[in-house]
Amino acid sequence: MENDLLTADQLANRLGVKPRTVRQWHQTGLIPATRLTPKVIRYNLDEVVASLQKRQAAKGGDDV
Repeated sequence: MENDLLTADQLANRLGVKPRTVRQWHQTGLIPATRLTPKVIRYNLDEVVASLQKRQAAKGGDDV
């Protein structure tokens, strides 16, 4: 189930942030996403978490 593609709302719920934050992270290139159609974007939880952890490690911190 972890490899399912999530909506911004679903991902935000899993990460404890607002959907707007998820969309901003994607727009700024912080997290990866899959565009299914011109208007439909989905997120892979494993890829997003890995991206956030990688960024945090580069900053020298422990929390995401």
